Amino acid sequence: MSALTVRQASPRDLPRLVALNAAAYPELVADGVIFDRAQLAAHQSAFPEGQIVACGENGVIGALATLRVPAAAALAPHDWIAITGHGTFSTHVPSGDALYLADIYADPSARGRGVGNALYGALFALCVRLRIDRVVAGGRLFGYHEVAGAISPEQYVREVIAGVRKDHVLTSQLRAGFELRGILAAYLDDWRSASFATHLVWTSPHVERTTRPADDPSRVDRSPLLSLGQP
Repeated sequence: MSALTVRQASPRDLPRLVALNAAAYPELVADGVIFDRAQLAAHQSAFPEGQIVACGENGVIGALATLRVPAAAALAPHDWIAITGHGTFSTHVPSGDALYLADIYADPSARGRGVGNALYGALFALCVRLRIDRVVAGGRLFGYHEVAGAISPEQYVREVIAGVRKDHVLTSQLRAGFELRGILAAYLDDWRSASFATHLVWTSPHVERTTRPADDPSRVDRSPLLSLGQP
């Protein structure tokens, strides 16, 4: 297995990124929720260094898309459409003190190759290099649809944190170093997660903290767009 490399995305990557989005999220293609070429080009125009790709021996096999926003907006109740400007990153603020992870995705055939680890490492390194206070993300509860009729999203998250069950998205994000801040309802129209998402934060080492975001799902209220804890 060849080593992975990470680099800033470029315009020549756009066709591959469009195809990679469709391959990574086949269940969202019909709903038009995945990035198209115009949106991906807009990301590179708005915040080029925040668009990162992971490459294997045959080219790009994973990518992430970020923008800078005020922490007040990222840490407050929000949904994906509002925080990303309908996926165009028109909400990017060059001086924003939060780095918002709008998406991270990989070729399904590349699972098990450490693509997520490489991208998360590059994400956190970018946050530190730019002296941004924190990374914020909304994570789809990828497997929640399997038990949505039996348990609440709070219980689902509690079981993932306890290691009782695995979630394709949340498990990897917790391992990467994100901390749970709360649960966001109506975050993204997505049948897999019943539109619920975890509200996640990674705080840069240069930020002094007296408290960390709450990681106890029992403190999470399922009211629409509620966040808890302290930044």
